[in-house]
Amino acid sequence: MKKLLGFLLLVQSVLLSAEAMAQGLPAPSYWKNERGSELFVWSTNGGVLQGTFTNHAQGFACQGIPYPASGSVSPTGLYFVVTFAQCNSFTRWVGTIKGSQMPTSWTLFYVDSKGKPRKLKGADIFRRVW
Repeated sequence: MKKLLGFLLLVQSVLLSAEAMAQGLPAPSYWKNERGSELFVWSTNGGVLQGTFTNHAQGFACQGIPYPASGSVSPTGLYFVVTFAQCNSFTRWVGTIKGSQMPTSWTLFYVDSKGKPRKLKGADIFRRVW
């Protein structure tokens, strides 16, 4: 099960590493989505996004724990990935920056109780707090 999650993380990183090189997201900045989850963007040097993400979404595990967020930013969009190690899952957000809003779509990759890989999709709108 852990090998499968590791493999999925590796594949996801390789597929996304070719994207976006230029800055387009202010750093430092603090964003919050409609589910109450928080994204702190600490750096976007060279188009590489680094920060932390804290999940507060109702109905999802691994809440209240800041996890590293990493990704890429370009003039046309961004993506970031968070690995929720304690929950054996990771989520990828892909979106754009429109002023003080960041509409995104997300995909949660996880392993169910029977050991099968699964994914769940949704959308969030992050709003800049500062």
